[in-house]
Amino acid sequence: MILRVARLTDIPTCGGLDASYTSEYTWQLTQERSPAHGTEDMVLGLRLVRLPRPRSVTPPDVTQELEAEWDETDLFLVAEEDGNLIAYLCASAWRAGAWVNRLVVHKPYRGMGVATTLLTSAHEWAREFGIPALLAAVPTRNHPAVNLFRSRGYALCGFNERHFGNRDIALYLAQDVTLYEPDA
Repeated sequence: MILRVARLTDIPTCGGLDASYTSEYTWQLTQERSPAHGTEDMVLGLRLVRLPRPRSVTPPDVTQELEAEWDETDLFLVAEEDGNLIAYLCASAWRAGAWVNRLVVHKPYRGMGVATTLLTSAHEWAREFGIPALLAAVPTRNHPAVNLFRSRGYALCGFNERHFGNRDIALYLAQDVTLYEPDA
């Protein structure tokens, strides 16, 4: 596998990669008032819930979005195998961190370490440019992606009920680049 910086001409191929996924679980947010802590206090919980049946999600084509975001993307890497583009990662530096805005591995190449390799490269990029943290917003229903980020040392640092336009709740996951050393 070869990693390289993306070219503008790669965008149509990136947009055409199969980014669909199937999940048997979702993360459910719970909110309750805590009588033990007073009437103004709330307790937030996050629990993994098994879905009644596996749910398949096919994200829309993002070619136009990738083109529109080209100038604001600080890191755009692609992975190639046998001359075919099989994955990409986009990240943008922001305040005290960098957001991994997109991470897509074409379905036939999942489970082969491609996403891990891209995340390791993003980690090295962040460290090189003095960016202290990498962050990702992952839909609660994308259990495979949540597992990937958690396995790479990312920890929950928040959520947002309005992050995605389709009303999915985003889990914010972060990795302190200065403390975490990814595996090779």
